[in-house]
Amino acid sequence: MMSWICSVLLICSTFNPVMDYTNNEEFVSDVETCALHLNSLLDDDERIPVSLVVAQAIHESNWGKSRFAIEGNNLLGIRTFDPSDDQLKPLNVPNASWGLRIFETKCESIAYYMWLLNYNHNYSQFREERLLQYINDITDTKKLAMTLAIYAEDVYYTQKIIRTLKKLEAYDRD
Repeated sequence: MMSWICSVLLICSTFNPVMDYTNNEEFVSDVETCALHLNSLLDDDERIPVSLVVAQAIHESNWGKSRFAIEGNNLLGIRTFDPSDDQLKPLNVPNASWGLRIFETKCESIAYYMWLLNYNHNYSQFREERLLQYINDITDTKKLAMTLAIYAEDVYYTQKIIRTLKKLEAYDRD
């Protein structure tokens, strides 16, 4: 598991797309570029749907405009409870026992998110649903999103991600 993280960090350092978006369309394009590249390095059955990556990045970072995205390159609200990790504390809770992890690049935060979904025990339900979809040759991002309730403390999190996925579908049609 640790070797996978090291490999991802090495890959991210060699493939480091500059994410200097100035609007929502550029943000989506930059996240898609990184996610597509990272997915290309994974086995087919381990890939994360790009639209799901984009939807969560939009929601977690306010289209890349949040303080955590700007100061910590953290597009996906990834927390750490390890005091030795570089982290940003919430402004309203500077003594919190956790912080949001700081990444070298925004693409590295996407790689870490993909690692979490693929290997962290909290996302086994996600992996089971994705495997069923892979076996049946379908992709239902809304069903996958429903397995991610554990990702955030907000009880409405999955519904918010599904709404964002629907907005992205409409956005793609324009």
